[in-house]
Amino acid sequence: MSSKVTIGSDSSDDQPLLDTQPTWNSRLRTRWRRMDRCTRVLFVLLFAIILSAVLARVLIEALDPADYWPGPRVTIPSERDKENDTAHTDEERREVIKAAMKHAWDGYHTYAFGNDELQPVTNKSNNKWGGWGVTLIDALDTLYIMGLHKEFNQGVTHVTTVDFSKAQSGFKTPFFEMVIRSLAGLLTAYEMSLDRRLLAKAQEIGDVLMPAFNTSTGIPYPRVDVNAKRAIPSDRVCLAEAGTVQLEYWKLSELTGDPKYHEAAQRVVDILDQAEKPYPGLYPIWIDINSAKLVSGKITFGGQGDSWYEYMIKQYVFSRHSNDQYRRMYEESIDAMKEKMVQRSIYDPSMYYVGDLDSTAKKFSPMYQHLTCFVPGMLALGSKVLDRPDDLELAKSLVYTCFKMYNTTATGLSPEYVLFRDSYDKGLSPSYSDNSDEFAITQLSGASNKEMKDGFYLGGNKGYILRPETLESIMVMYRITGDPMYKEWGWEIFKAIDKWTRTRSAFSAYRDVTSTQGSSQWTDSMESFFLAETLKYLYLLFSPVDYYSLDEYVFNTEAHPFKILQTPNL
Repeated sequence: MSSKVTIGSDSSDDQPLLDTQPTWNSRLRTRWRRMDRCTRVLFVLLFAIILSAVLARVLIEALDPADYWPGPRVTIPSERDKENDTAHTDEERREVIKAAMKHAWDGYHTYAFGNDELQPVTNKSNNKWGGWGVTLIDALDTLYIMGLHKEFNQGVTHVTTVDFSKAQSGFKTPFFEMVIRSLAGLLTAYEMSLDRRLLAKAQEIGDVLMPAFNTSTGIPYPRVDVNAKRAIPSDRVCLAEAGTVQLEYWKLSELTGDPKYHEAAQRVVDILDQAEKPYPGLYPIWIDINSAKLVSGKITFGGQGDSWYEYMIKQYVFSRHSNDQYRRMYEESIDAMKEKMVQRSIYDPSMYYVGDLDSTAKKFSPMYQHLTCFVPGMLALGSKVLDRPDDLELAKSLVYTCFKMYNTTATGLSPEYVLFRDSYDKGLSPSYSDNSDEFAITQLSGASNKEMKDGFYLGGNKGYILRPETLESIMVMYRITGDPMYKEWGWEIFKAIDKWTRTRSAFSAYRDVTSTQGSSQWTDSMESFFLAETLKYLYLLFSPVDYYSLDEYVFNTEAHPFKILQTPNL
């Protein structure tokens, strides 16, 4: 016997033919109709704000800053970088350089942590910069870039405990050095990690150094008594010290929202822009602080003058091309340099160099400093930003000379400078030292076979103090030209550094690059810029070109990468 289910049955097993349960969208419609007009408006506004925030974040992540860059791309396309087919080799080389950085950091951490410098032969420490721990601060962003985050965090933990309003008793803190190393190092470490404790410490340093600007003209004093919160009076300051703090204080203004830092530093540029010069675009290195006049000293793109010129183009890039003053000053200086300061070897016509001039811009000194080897990278950057293709060709010739300064010595390390003779066999004496008269040109004896082969001869200072300038230019030249030759040059230099300067705990400056006596030539010194600059530029040379791209970052003169301004009018 079968049972039938009929419509209208009240059996508990029966199921309705239609689901009368309201759907989620019908519920929303009902609730929407029940809202008053004011509530609806508020709801729509809230939804629009959330949607706008999400879209803005997506655009920030998706768009390369170069997509809205106001000028030409500087860096070669990533595709071209990959076409060089060096990716596997590059990765291996990066790991070797990273290991060298860890070796230097571990030695510092073991024997000198918290102090300014490790002495890498005796494994002692020193506080020649006043005891702020300058090597630690200078190295932070290099550690971060290389992915050494454990070591980075060790450094950050220590930095947060340092009282930067104090220095060793009686110490006169060098304004310029602490701006480019300590202030800049903390600013970039903050931009990378977004740890606001680092920004607070950076502002602390910026503030304790600000008394340097307390002069009648605004030209800063070269030293500050941090403990007394006042500057040390002085009659003069060198060009690089006064004119290479602008990027750092500008970045501090951007990150804190306080314009006073940028305004104080920019005042120096405005004064020197209007100052009387012996030749348009060329600046003698000594500035009278009380009169703000360029009073004496040589004209040089080397020590005491170098980074003043470097910051002209870098500030223009940093401002997103919005401040034409920097472009005008840069082009005027580079045109004058090319006209009056560039010569070439009489033995190798492809070997160009930038010499020095006396304060009248009339006497020439045929010396090429290692410090001047930043110029090729500067010219290459400017050539792309300002569409000056001839400058790139000159940069290629200059960086070739810089590489030969390494490549021609017994160790593969570069001396502090090289010397050139003219076609009349005149030049600086081979016994020339850093304290000699740079313009005492004399009659030279006949050139040796080595000089004719190398294209230059050496002076009295044959030391290598782990300097970065040539590697800086090599890194920039590769990223702008894509020529893999520059990677090979950089690797040759690194191998020489690793072979001749590595100690058990770190790396040491080398007394005489013509000597192969090894450890007997170690000077027991490792400047903080070896970790901040030399190893960083090497690592970036073998990294993808869009890693800390030249289209997104400006490197300060200590190789600390600043993100280019997001608000150019600051």
